[in-house]
Order: sequence, then C-alpha cells, then structure tokens
Amino acid sequence: MPKSISSPDMSNVGEPIISFLPLPPSFDYANRADWETVAQKIQEWVTTEVDTESSLWTWGRDAFWLAFVAAHPSFPMGKWPMWDPRIPLEGSFIEEWIQCSNDHGADEEVLAQDDAVSKIWNEFCKHAALFYPSPLISLA
Repeated sequence: MPKSISSPDMSNVGEPIISFLPLPPSFDYANRADWETVAQKIQEWVTTEVDTESSLWTWGRDAFWLAFVAAHPSFPMGKWPMWDPRIPLEGSFIEEWIQCSNDHGADEEVLAQDDAVSKIWNEFCKHAALFYPSPLISLA
C-alpha cells in the first residue's frame, strides 16, 4: 500500500470566521457589562465582516439582538445606547421581545428580571451552535 502524502489540515475550510467567539473565560452571563462588550463586538463583526445577503449575516443580526437585550433587558423602555442602524430591528427574538414589552405595558421591572437574562443566555447558546459548534466560552 503506498504511503499517503500528508496534506495541510483543511478541516476549517469553508467554516465562517466568527471573530466574537469564543467568549472570554471571564464572561459572566449575569453581568450586563459583559453582554454590552459582546453586543459591541457582534455589531462590529456583522457590519464590517459579513455579507449582508448571507445566512451568516441574519444569524449575526439575531445574535446581536440577543446580546443587546441581555445587556439592556428593559429595552425598548429605559435607557440604552443607539446601535448601528445597519442592523435592523428584525428577527424572531427581537420582534417577540418588543411585542412582549408592549403587552406588559412598559413594566420595566418585569422585563429586567435576572430570569430574563438567564433565558436569553440559554437562547444565545442554542443560537450560537447553529454556526459555531465549538465551546462558547474559551478555556484559556
């Protein structure tokens, strides 16, 4: 049997580069400042590195809204920073969130519960796995 010629590792070819993942080892999903940092990184990535016609862009937009709301769980009420207008207020998560906030009559206390951030973290993990099969939080 002939010896095989070793070739470069091509296992990552075709996989998208998602520069905001993995999250740093210090990431704490209960810390809104950590979410703010993630939202900013996603915003930069999705508006500068991703083709707006791709499914990766739609995925990134939805990841942005998950992170943005985790950082500002009273959104759209209360105070929050303006986001890049190239990221539309679209997608199932953000549309449901806005509808829920409208249905609750601007009750910020209900929307800002820690339970909401925990649920968003769980949703973020499921959502991230669609394009990022590796662990979400870096070990080092």
